[in-house]
Amino acid sequence: MAGHGASLLLLLGLMPALLLAVRINSKGREVLYLAKGDSVKLGCPYVLEPEDNGPQGVGIEWIQITPERTGPENVFLSYHDHHVNYGSGSGLQDRVAFVQNDPSQYDASIRLADLQVSDTGTYQCRVKKNTVAVHEVIVTVQEKPATPQCWTEGELIEGSSVLLRCYSRGGTSPLAYQWAKLADSYSGGRLPSGTIQGRAPGDLLIRSLSEVHGGIYQCRVTNRVGYSVCQLNLSLAPSCAPVAGGRQAGIIVGSILGSLLLLSLLGLLIWALICRYRRKECQRTCSDCRSSTGGTMTHACNVCAHHSYSPHGISYMQCQHGDSDERAAALMCNDGIRHQVTCPAL
Repeated sequence: MAGHGASLLLLLGLMPALLLAVRINSKGREVLYLAKGDSVKLGCPYVLEPEDNGPQGVGIEWIQITPERTGPENVFLSYHDHHVNYGSGSGLQDRVAFVQNDPSQYDASIRLADLQVSDTGTYQCRVKKNTVAVHEVIVTVQEKPATPQCWTEGELIEGSSVLLRCYSRGGTSPLAYQWAKLADSYSGGRLPSGTIQGRAPGDLLIRSLSEVHGGIYQCRVTNRVGYSVCQLNLSLAPSCAPVAGGRQAGIIVGSILGSLLLLSLLGLLIWALICRYRRKECQRTCSDCRSSTGGTMTHACNVCAHHSYSPHGISYMQCQHGDSDERAAALMCNDGIRHQVTCPAL
């Protein structure tokens, strides 16, 4: 009975050595958030206890576990008997390698290059000797925020309200927006008073714009794996800008009125020249009438009346028939139209 108890105690004493034949030096499961396009080292250093002196060599396997994948385990990289084997179907063959040329030298770490969003999953490192040690790394690959656009809305004059806007068109959600007014000597600063968060995540509202708000503002868009920025320069319009604008408007209005007045004067001048021409033609016609009759108009008299001839609007011309005189009246013609007045018959 005593011998059986001694054997049991000896077996219990040897069990930790057997169980710890292979041990991975890690702090448990790792969780990594990585950016698309980056490279990463997935660590898996291990030790062999002196008690593990079996004849077989060390076997190493790297397995990718994804929610979408079903069926057999996806062993995308392995090491056995001094040979490195690459799996197929995972899309990692051209982007993965052991960090050490000889992984049997207590380091089974690997490096993944040019990470893609589809690489998201759980990566399991297994080191086999007499026992098996397992280490897991959870990898999440996301896209960095795309370079945002910055712009302003509103008039940049003192006392007005201005909206600073920032928007990124790419990147894995959630995206966080943060505005800062840059100082002269460093790339960060506090926002001046009078600024509040706008309705949209990337909006910054400045109320009662003043000189203290002038300067360079930076919008920073971040997520778990990176950030991107854009900047804008906020400069107020000169205080005399409205006065200058009013003067310019007055000049334009004055130019228009002056042009209209000049056109009116030109029209009056043309009208006066036309009237003068018609008056002379009227006088010439009457003169021709008298000449053709030898001073005695026995036929229709061509009379052209003008408002300057008579203050009462009636113009008179004498038609002579032999010894008697008769008067024939013609209505005044203000527009220069010729009226025919027939002299009484003999």
